[in-house]
Amino acid sequence: MVDVQAHLAPHVSGSGEVVAKCAALMRAARLLQIPVRVTEHCADRIGGSVPDIEALIDPRDVLSKTHFCCTDEAHITDNLRALGRKHAVVAGMEAHVCAMQAALGLAEQGYRCSFVQDAAGSRRPSDHAAAIERMRMSNVQIVTTEMVIFEWLKRADVPEFRELLKIVKSF
Repeated sequence: MVDVQAHLAPHVSGSGEVVAKCAALMRAARLLQIPVRVTEHCADRIGGSVPDIEALIDPRDVLSKTHFCCTDEAHITDNLRALGRKHAVVAGMEAHVCAMQAALGLAEQGYRCSFVQDAAGSRRPSDHAAAIERMRMSNVQIVTTEMVIFEWLKRADVPEFRELLKIVKSF
């Protein structure tokens, strides 16, 4: 989850929906025991994560950064590598700056990377659209929140299904 921060979010087009979908992804990940990391860019100036995201965060999973591209920060790449995952799902703000650079950087490092287009936002829709096109050309998978949740779930005959259905219906 990239930079869904208090002083940035109000300026993002459709930020209410973007934040709701970011929170839905985080709730689904927690329910399915999928690790989540949250970046905060220059939090001393931009503020921490918005309340809806902050409520879902384990403080140990917050990674501070100053680079726009989180993979340019060794402590972040080390943290992600330690998870032992091969697939990264990226969402957040702004789609055309830090979130896009995270997705491109993770793909460059060998992760299969999915970018959740409806859980990412920019101040201008044209910047969001350009970021999606650039990532698509760079072999980053473009997905939606609901696609990710159901791909994580895999099947309907498990106890988590009903709870995840509530999450999907919440946005």
